[in-house]
Amino acid sequence: MAIVIVRGAASGFAQQITVGSHRLAADEPSAAGGTESGPTPYDFLLAALGA
Repeated sequence: MAIVIVRGAASGFAQQITVGSHRLAADEPSAAGGTESGPTPYDFLLAALGA
């Protein structure tokens, strides 16, 4: 089982996710107050369901 680490600043929605040796970025769309620097958490959820 890989260790999952999620890091983010208190001033936004962007998150840096580390899963084992893999690095991912998640964020919300600009319409929701994010900066669109990565897929939304819902995108990751749908990808996980499809995997």
